[in-house]
Amino acid sequence: MDSMTEWIWRQIGAALPPDWECLQFSRDPEAGRCAFADRYRYRFELNWRRSKGEPDFDRMMKDYEGSLAAEWQGIRRIKCRGWPGLTGRRGDEVVSRFGRWQPEIELLVEIVFIHPERRDEGLEARILGTVRAVPPEADGFQRWRAFGMDLRVPQDFTLGEAVVEPARVGLRFDGRKKPDRWIFRRYGMVDSWLKTSVRDWLESQTGEPVRHVRCQSGKGGTGNADRLEGQWRPRGLLLPRGAYAAAAWLDRRDGRLYHAICITGKKNRRFHPAHGADDVLKSCPGFLVVPEENAS
Repeated sequence: MDSMTEWIWRQIGAALPPDWECLQFSRDPEAGRCAFADRYRYRFELNWRRSKGEPDFDRMMKDYEGSLAAEWQGIRRIKCRGWPGLTGRRGDEVVSRFGRWQPEIELLVEIVFIHPERRDEGLEARILGTVRAVPPEADGFQRWRAFGMDLRVPQDFTLGEAVVEPARVGLRFDGRKKPDRWIFRRYGMVDSWLKTSVRDWLESQTGEPVRHVRCQSGKGGTGNADRLEGQWRPRGLLLPRGAYAAAAWLDRRDGRLYHAICITGKKNRRFHPAHGADDVLKSCPGFLVVPEENAS
């Protein structure tokens, strides 16, 4: 494993082997886990739980030893890269469990390794050395890196939906007030289903709530996107209205189609300005600001 793949989820970052795939994930910011597997079995878990203060790890280890005694054999305490933990045999596997409190994000983070046959101490040290807190940045954005996407969203947005399917991934982040939401999608096997231009496809994805659509075509080349702006006007007198911006582009480096959407209310306009490089999604040139006079 000469290279590792960075994963950032719930403000926790780690570098993992590229052939480990996330098969289970949680959206709950207070407590949850992400579980990864190679081609044969589960290999790694990233668990988190809200904790305002540092727990008593000695007591926690004793509790774990007692609860795992019936399932594990040869349990013993270990320490790796400053992470206290336990290891023991479970059937034909060796399991190591480590824990550490991350004060910057007020989370108790637990890391679990599942080794086939025998413990790989070098792998544990290599990965634990990369596990870190990734708190919101100074400009008020939180970073996520998962399923081939590297993106930044406002720090008060929460992950509202995650769709992970073969050749299709989608993450939706919801703001505190409706209709604020940012959506990021990544599509594979594009040659088998995209039969129109990217611009026509982008326009077809807007749906009925988007009115007064204006398009701007990309100029080709890696990272150049087709963009679309409009007014967000869902049916219903009490449904909040706002503005809509979207971008779509084919990344020639990996052959995938990327689609980013930003919906924001009139009183909370948060379209990210374009700075040449992407500030919303790593491959995205950024959203254009919708003028106030066009969003009424």
